[in-house]
Amino acid sequence: MLGLLTPAVVGSLLLATLSTAADYVWFLNIPQHQVTSGAIHGATLFAALGLYLGWRKGKAGIGLAGGLLSGTLAALSFYALAPFGGYSMMLVSWLLLWIMLAGLQTHLDGRLDPAKAIGRGIITAIVAALGFAVVLFQLYRRWPPESFSFFKHFVAWAMAYLPGLYVLLKR
Repeated sequence: MLGLLTPAVVGSLLLATLSTAADYVWFLNIPQHQVTSGAIHGATLFAALGLYLGWRKGKAGIGLAGGLLSGTLAALSFYALAPFGGYSMMLVSWLLLWIMLAGLQTHLDGRLDPAKAIGRGIITAIVAALGFAVVLFQLYRRWPPESFSFFKHFVAWAMAYLPGLYVLLKR
């Protein structure tokens, strides 16, 4: 279990660092959601995760491309769906993101099976949603905040990503 937990912890710390930096940029400079900034946000975060996942398997380029595609499509899906359901559509995009990341991970593991990737992605998305609830509750109840706490954002994001990455990396 420790062997699996360590890569999940490293991945969650990487994403927590990037998510905290991104939140700070949103806090300072982006007053509202915009398709371009949201797509860049998703692409950057998950390109980094994909690079990390691929690097672990000796396939950094494939991981980078898969993460970039996953993050971009998930972000764009939110903006395409938001007119129909507002911010609750983030849950659909979150599910889509983790299904795509599960597909990437099964490919990196050398046994791409779309049905298995979808099942793994759904389970990962559910577990990851529990972590994401921490972020929604702690950070986004009142956005933008009056002041920005780097520590609070980092800890919340690390807790948000850890459960999903633990399940994603489990074989």
